[in-house]
Amino acid sequence: MTGYRFNGGRVLPCEDETVIDRGCVVVEADRIAWVGDADAVPQEFMANGYEEVDTTGFTVMPGLVDGHMHISFGEAESEEELSIYTPAEYRAIRASVDAEKALLAGVTSSCDPGGPYSVAIAVRDAIEAGLVQGPRMACAGRQITTQQGISDGFPSWIGVPESSFGALVRNRDELLQEIRNEVKDGVNVIKIAGSGNSSDEYASFRLEELELAVDESHRLGRPVTIHARSRQSVEYAARAGVDWIMHASYMDEPTLEMVLEKDIPLLPAMTLLVNTLEANRANLSPPMRDRFKRELDAAAAILSEAHRNGATLIGGSESGFAMTPYGEWHAREMELFVDLLGMTHFEALLSMTRNSAITLPQHAEQIGTLTRGKYADLLVVEGKPDQDVTILQDRASIHTIVKAGSPVSPWRPALPRMKHPFEKTHVYTPQVYRFEERAGSSDSYAALISTL
Repeated sequence: MTGYRFNGGRVLPCEDETVIDRGCVVVEADRIAWVGDADAVPQEFMANGYEEVDTTGFTVMPGLVDGHMHISFGEAESEEELSIYTPAEYRAIRASVDAEKALLAGVTSSCDPGGPYSVAIAVRDAIEAGLVQGPRMACAGRQITTQQGISDGFPSWIGVPESSFGALVRNRDELLQEIRNEVKDGVNVIKIAGSGNSSDEYASFRLEELELAVDESHRLGRPVTIHARSRQSVEYAARAGVDWIMHASYMDEPTLEMVLEKDIPLLPAMTLLVNTLEANRANLSPPMRDRFKRELDAAAAILSEAHRNGATLIGGSESGFAMTPYGEWHAREMELFVDLLGMTHFEALLSMTRNSAITLPQHAEQIGTLTRGKYADLLVVEGKPDQDVTILQDRASIHTIVKAGSPVSPWRPALPRMKHPFEKTHVYTPQVYRFEERAGSSDSYAALISTL
């Protein structure tokens, strides 16, 4: 067989907001050979060697590109679980299973902006070798941080363990050496932890340090992305010329003007904030709840302004935490772009297809749109996601997933996720036992001892 004709349905090439009401996408091997009106298919593609797939009543669109997915995080519930527990070998095997969950949710390409060891790189290579099934991936190494960055989350007497997702650098020489080591180890992207996780004004690196990091990374042919929540960290990121900025929650208007002038894309990753607030209404402490809500409000205000002024926004789910498990929340960021940032549904769809292709630098020109010569990554969807992007959160609405010209189906049974003791923190007991509780208990000590 030569290839496929996906024929008769609505086609969204996602190069812009064009809709082909009755279209056809022709696939040859792993590439798109032709896209256009179903009545205008060239005769060369009408031969018997092409299997016709009737997509009448469906929408054909590019596969999703999740610009922010941590495949090695294992749906972590705590900093200790993420950075200390679980050996690297097990993490890699677990991550290869989790990668399939993302693919089966319609994510045909993804960027992993940093994680422990070289787990993401191993999974990327295993996918490319056909050993496991998952999205096409780009990977950073450990997130490069100072003591004020997100990746140094433990007390000073513990520091940043080798098993952490961060790499602590203490001076310019260590900064350069870490970048060179990561490039040697095969990263596609350099990730900088430019701020902490709060509204603290300061950046984790001085401007001249960040400029050095960007210069060295670009010299070695690697783009730089940065975790930057604080205003100063976004300002320094823009001045240093990073390739895209994640979060930018507390950016102010003068800093936004600089970002717009330099045409630096923004990747908000608001899904984790919203899910945490939504799922933990009763359990979050008031200060923690206020912190998340304050950031969400700030991000919605400045990023909606960014959108109105023509900024490029990228969709990324930050899947990998307990609040963003794999295979379930990848498409929600697009809904938030509509509800919180004022995007149309089609604009939101472009953010997680065309716009997010930049996060896979080695494949950026070959993914994200249905364009002749690009990888044949496409979804056949029930409904019109260009008019209601929330459709893509319902796995049942995604009728067919094609990656590199091959239809995707599960390789293993969909088993419930079980967490084991070696993956989590070691909990002695779940509560503090107060004297008053014993005094008010009807269970006597003698009765308890008799049962042991």
